[in-house]
Amino acid sequence: MNKTVPVKPAPRVAFALQCADLLAQLRRDTAGVVSASIATADGLPVASTLTEDPEIDKLAAISGSISALASALSRQVGHGDPDRFILESASGTIVSLKVPGQQGGMVLTVVTDRNAVLGKLLWDCRATAVGVASSANQLAA
Repeated sequence: MNKTVPVKPAPRVAFALQCADLLAQLRRDTAGVVSASIATADGLPVASTLTEDPEIDKLAAISGSISALASALSRQVGHGDPDRFILESASGTIVSLKVPGQQGGMVLTVVTDRNAVLGKLLWDCRATAVGVASSANQLAA
């Protein structure tokens, strides 16, 4: 007789899966979102809606680097650490923001097309970042 025993995923795998679910929801529910990724502040990928590993790795590395540069620039002019930065181009917008309350830091980076509405995008990105922080806190508990 075969018995199926549910296997609980390792905490880091469970966290990555929760992040992937949050990113998928952001992409599904927010107009114009092309991709969304979570990376560590030092540029390691945690979760992404992208499907190509090289692209995931590149975006994570660039997100970590730009986050560090934005922090350095903001501190240089006396503004402290930035909560987010926004890049706008003719093709769309890139929003990158810190995941709140994380020691060592994580960054949510969202790429959109021109159909994104900035206010709604920022609202939904913040909600996603808070969800990621909540999942991380559950992992730490």
